[in-house]
Order: sequence, then C-alpha cells, then structure tokens
Amino acid sequence: MEEQLFTTYHSLILGALKKCHITPTHPEFDDYLQRARIELLIAHRHYQTDVENHPPFRPFVYQKIYWATLDTIRKEQRRFDKDVIEDSFLESIPQEEDMTCCLVASDLYHELLALLSKDETCFLNDRFFEQLTISQIAKKHHVARQTVYRWRDGVRKKYQKLKKRCDTFELGNVYISVRRATYKKQKGRDYHGKTI
Repeated sequence: MEEQLFTTYHSLILGALKKCHITPTHPEFDDYLQRARIELLIAHRHYQTDVENHPPFRPFVYQKIYWATLDTIRKEQRRFDKDVIEDSFLESIPQEEDMTCCLVASDLYHELLALLSKDETCFLNDRFFEQLTISQIAKKHHVARQTVYRWRDGVRKKYQKLKKRCDTFELGNVYISVRRATYKKQKGRDYHGKTI
C-alpha cells in the first residue's frame, strides 16, 4: 500500500519539494524526499480517519508536504545560524600572545562567568576549553541534548547582552567604544584631541 501511495503521488511530492527549491540536484534531496514520503503517509492516515470533514486529498497532501518541508528548512537554518554565532563567539576571544589581549579576554570571560548559572558555566568550559560536542556534553552531565541546547542559548543571550553593554577593545590603534560613543586614540594625543 505504501509503495502504491509513493508511486501515485510521486509527482505531487516532487512538485511540493520543487516549490521549496529542493530539486534532485540538491545535496540533501534524498533526505527531503524521505521526509516528504513520511509526511504523505501521516497525512493519508489522518485523512482516512474522517474523509467527510477534509478538503480534497491531493491539495491537502501537497500543502502538508510543502509546510513540513518549509518547517524543516527553517529549523536547519536556525541551527546553522546558532552555530555561526557560536563560532563567532569563539573567534571573538583573542588568540594572540599579547598580554593586553589576554587580559581583555580574561576580563570578558570573568564578567560573563558572573552572569552565568552553574550549568551554563559548565557548558561554556566544556564547549570552548575542552572542545566537546553537544552530545558529549549531554552524556558527561547525564542530561538530554535539548537541555544542553538550552544552556547554550542562555550563554549566547548573556554574552550578547554583555557585548552590547560593556566596553569593547580592538588592539592596534586602540579603539574604545563606550556605550556607542567611539573614540580613536591618535598618536601623541589624548581622546579629546589635546596634545599630551
């Protein structure tokens, strides 16, 4: 029965995927096709329970597959965006041997630690210093991965608030931005332009 459903509605599935810009040349086409087939089966079973109260089957299934595919794409995009922010946080911590640079990173780290809960602190240390994956952190602390994702989101939100609120330093020409007012230290002059 399932194979007959897949054969009968194959063009409908491909049409819904194509509307989401998922074509056979897409690198994850097979994954999306499989998800669409599963959605077809779920919709078919749901439709069979109460045929009189549903719209015609083909448009119903097409829309269900289209919406499910869009939801999947959005979830993957959100996860990708979170990973990019996580990587940018790691890159924002200076890696140079310069002592001033290390002190700034240390100050930022300690300010962030003061804001974090115990679990968020464990996540930060495990993720960035021990380089553990989300799954490894979950296993280490005997919690679900979703819990670790929650810790990660808490760290990210507190870091972003701290970043907006605190002074930021760029070494080299020493730029200091204090509550959105930026001054450039010029050679031989103080921040107000007076000769030293």
